[in-house]
Amino acid sequence: MSGNSTSTQEVLLSTRHSWSNILAHPNIILFIFQALILLTVVIGIIKVWDNVQTFPRTDDAEIIANTVGVAAQVGGTIVELHVVDNQKVKRGDLIMTLDARPYEAEAARAKAKLELVCSEVKALEEQIRAAQATLHDREAKAAYALMHYERLKPLLEGNFASADKVQQAQSDAESSTALVHEAEAMVAKAINNLAEVNGKNTHIEEAEAELWNAELHVSYCKIYASCDGYITNLKIAPGSYAGRGEQLFTIVDSSIWYVLANFREIDIRRIKEGQSVRVYLMARHQTPISGIVQGISRGVFPYVGNSQNRAGEGGVLAVVPPTFDFIQLATRFPIRIVLQGEEKSDFRLGGKASVIIDTRNTPLGGSLKLLQEPYYVPFTPPLYPPKTIEKNQ
Repeated sequence: MSGNSTSTQEVLLSTRHSWSNILAHPNIILFIFQALILLTVVIGIIKVWDNVQTFPRTDDAEIIANTVGVAAQVGGTIVELHVVDNQKVKRGDLIMTLDARPYEAEAARAKAKLELVCSEVKALEEQIRAAQATLHDREAKAAYALMHYERLKPLLEGNFASADKVQQAQSDAESSTALVHEAEAMVAKAINNLAEVNGKNTHIEEAEAELWNAELHVSYCKIYASCDGYITNLKIAPGSYAGRGEQLFTIVDSSIWYVLANFREIDIRRIKEGQSVRVYLMARHQTPISGIVQGISRGVFPYVGNSQNRAGEGGVLAVVPPTFDFIQLATRFPIRIVLQGEEKSDFRLGGKASVIIDTRNTPLGGSLKLLQEPYYVPFTPPLYPPKTIEKNQ
């Protein structure tokens, strides 16, 4: 029993002496230290790679908002300007007023024409009644002439009436019938001149349409804000001439702010609509803003060539230029991210941003279409002056 204890102690002392010799060797300690560093680096790379794959990110992003180009629908001199540059406006606010006098004159002339047409229509109705009265008179005379002929015709065989009288009666009957046909044609012509379709007079409707159009032109002389937003790039003053359809300045729609982030096509396969996003604006890089992925662009304008690439007519497709030449680069596609929460003072169209998308969460259910449609009813400017057309009954 004591012999076994002695041998065990000798083995332990031998093993401890061997480890002491190994650890005392300088190359072994350096190898262990390098192995630990390498293991730490590998674990760090795996963690970073997993983080990049789970949270794709890009610094190639900018703040975007919908814009409304303010343009006059009629040409005219600006007589009143009710806004200044960078002013915030509400939907329906009066922005500016054009000189409406030429269009008011057109509206007055169209109204007078409508009244004239109404008088002409009444005269045409009188013509119809007169033609119908003539028709009734001729029908009565034709009926009498025909009966007179029918009475004389049998008397000719018994020599109770002369052939001359019978012939005269027949001629009168035929003439009266022809006059009836002429009167019927006159009635039809008078009805056609009246030009009524489905109970409505087309002459009056045409004049009403001209008056309606003239009054619309008058109403177009007052220009209203069609959305909530900010006046931008205002460089006009009262007295300037506003051409028809010529954009004078822009309203930046503040109802929805979003970010267009350009991601490589190899990264977008994990990105889905409805995923949450952290957005860091350059103006406030320390405070993230939450967002939601609204959608991924289905196309961009392609660049062709090796150097000095230039886009042609891209139409309505987004243009995302490559970063380097002479290298096969993955195409970047814009991803629209709708910013959540209240509008911040740092929200400015064209501002730079960085985004990080969380691909772990489940996308929101339902359609995200309403994220781009803040107004369910389109804005219709009020009429000025109020519409004065009386519908033809």
